[in-house]
Amino acid sequence: MTIPQRKAQLKKLIDTVKDPAVLERVAKVLEKPVRQSAMVKRALKAEEDLKAGRVHSWDEVSAEMDQLIDSLYSAKKKAQTRTARSKPSV
Repeated sequence: MTIPQRKAQLKKLIDTVKDPAVLERVAKVLEKPVRQSAMVKRALKAEEDLKAGRVHSWDEVSAEMDQLIDSLYSAKKKAQTRTARSKPSV
């Protein structure tokens, strides 16, 4: 069902309502600003990114992670080497 079709369906339903309390509830729901959780916002942004082609292949992500891990381990080794060199020998 398309959005215009759904709107038309809802308008017909609202036209049949005779209870003012029900109409008041509907009005409150429709007038209340929609609040989106952080998770929903992220999901919507992700969908926009997908549609716009702002994506990375699994191979690209894997290569980036490999480089990051390699750089972390090489930095750790360099720090250990510097520490070992700076200690005075007894």
